[in-house]
Amino acid sequence: MTAGPGVGADAAGRPDLRLYLVTGDVPAGADLADVVSAAVEGGVTTLQLRDKSGTRDDVIRVGTRLVERLAGTGVTFIVNDDVDAARAIPGAGLHVGPDDLHPADARSSLGDAAVIGWSIHDVAQLDDAAALEACDYLAVSPVWPTPTKPDTTTPWGLDGVRRLRDAVPARLPLVAIGGITAANAASVVGAGADGVCVVSAICSAADPQAAAHTLRAQVDAALGRAPGWSP
Repeated sequence: MTAGPGVGADAAGRPDLRLYLVTGDVPAGADLADVVSAAVEGGVTTLQLRDKSGTRDDVIRVGTRLVERLAGTGVTFIVNDDVDAARAIPGAGLHVGPDDLHPADARSSLGDAAVIGWSIHDVAQLDDAAALEACDYLAVSPVWPTPTKPDTTTPWGLDGVRRLRDAVPARLPLVAIGGITAANAASVVGAGADGVCVVSAICSAADPQAAAHTLRAQVDAALGRAPGWSP
């Protein structure tokens, strides 16, 4: 499998968050690994495995298979909320929310090389210096209402993305999630996000490669980067 153009960490070692895919339901008869492969070929730069219904063994099994598919692509692989599963999958990072494992504890468990992300639901979280120090990126969540996160707090909106970008340390990239489509991805990047995170916009698409390509093109254009840009 080949990745989209210019995928990989930047000169400072920060993960490439331009197009961040969180796994979700795929069309009937489709295989998740095949959907992921197509999405990566279309331009996905970071992949998060999110499975709230399976067992830890399921997460490890699926995650290991996905990591094998991602070999050689430069795409960062993240596990949602399960530090033990992340530790069992070679090279996996971890994404946690404000009610999950503290980012500093995740860092202690996974070591310095692991990519760790934290969802920001409230600006008060930015007062936690230890959490910010442990993170490699932050997720603005949610930007707009979304059926994949029906129980989250009040959406940030574009103004919220701008406020967070001003408040967050410059070393920490921001990825925006929640209600993002090809029609609004550029506006989110214009508000200060370093990338966009989607679920159904790719996982539910009839052609995930084309869906990813369209989203990636919007993000690259908003960042002022040609499609073949490389960090």
